[in-house]
Amino acid sequence: MQGPRNRNQRSISDLVDVSVRHYELGEPIEELAADRGVDQSTIRRWLSRARSEGIIRTLVVPPLSDDDSTALRHEMRYRFELEDVVIVPGRADVLDTTEETATKEALVLAIAQAAAWYLEDHLTNRDILLMPWGRMANYITRQIKAPHPLPDLTVVPMEGVMGVEHDPFEANILASSIASKFGGRSLLLPAPAVVDSRISETIEALPLVQRVTEQYQRATMAIVPLASPDPENSTVVRTNLMSVEAVKDLVTRGAVGEIASHWWFDRAGGVVEQSDVHAIGLGLDGLYRMVERRAKTIAVVGASRERILPLKVALSSGLVNVLITDHITAELLLSEE
Repeated sequence: MQGPRNRNQRSISDLVDVSVRHYELGEPIEELAADRGVDQSTIRRWLSRARSEGIIRTLVVPPLSDDDSTALRHEMRYRFELEDVVIVPGRADVLDTTEETATKEALVLAIAQAAAWYLEDHLTNRDILLMPWGRMANYITRQIKAPHPLPDLTVVPMEGVMGVEHDPFEANILASSIASKFGGRSLLLPAPAVVDSRISETIEALPLVQRVTEQYQRATMAIVPLASPDPENSTVVRTNLMSVEAVKDLVTRGAVGEIASHWWFDRAGGVVEQSDVHAIGLGLDGLYRMVERRAKTIAVVGASRERILPLKVALSSGLVNVLITDHITAELLLSEE
């Protein structure tokens, strides 16, 4: 029994590997076959199986003309006083889908791809990039190809660790991965993401922690994930970092959105403090300070109607100054609803 399971695991790994290398990195089938020591028909069968098992997904969207995209970008920049806006074609039916369907996931990946291209186009050797934890941050990291080396780039996690086991969504791991792709350096934040409020000052005063958090004062870019508070399905609840009751308490006290699963804000963009715990990392005040000194705080959000309100608050209050989203989300943000 053990042997077949291992062979199946290796097979799935093969499917993912050739799919990423062919469709994301552009490697031709003949090169993949030579590298793998198999014939080209085998690679084609693997790609076909990857598509049938949902590893490769196709998203069909109505065309968005260059004129419409440009007009939408300009209106968004003017309305919310943004530094930059990137728009990808979206679909209204995907926005209204609460389940994580293949089509919805494909649109999320398209937004992540746009964010990866944005980083490739704008990162320089002088930059300090802050990375959060999470699915979107993971998708962005995976799609970065780093077309040119940036040996002096520094990538720093904006929050502490979520657990003790390896997790590809962890901010520390994602920061290290991006730095490695560009040939730059990364720092590790050696602290839990959330600690008891009574010991938070002690944790933040540790020299190893301060070595990382002092980089926040000079950071030039940050990827900012946003979500609505969800007592039942919030990441911090599912990972047992917070209780359902604690999230409900935040909502009762006015929280309409959260950033990186840890920093909560109300309809005015004000901080809603957690009662008994403290999140180690950049925080909302850190984001506001970045915007004040014209650093880029990049919201990468879309394909979800429930995220419209927290995103609109973040844009209006100045928590973020760059937006990467789909055109349906952008149109809803501009509406008076």
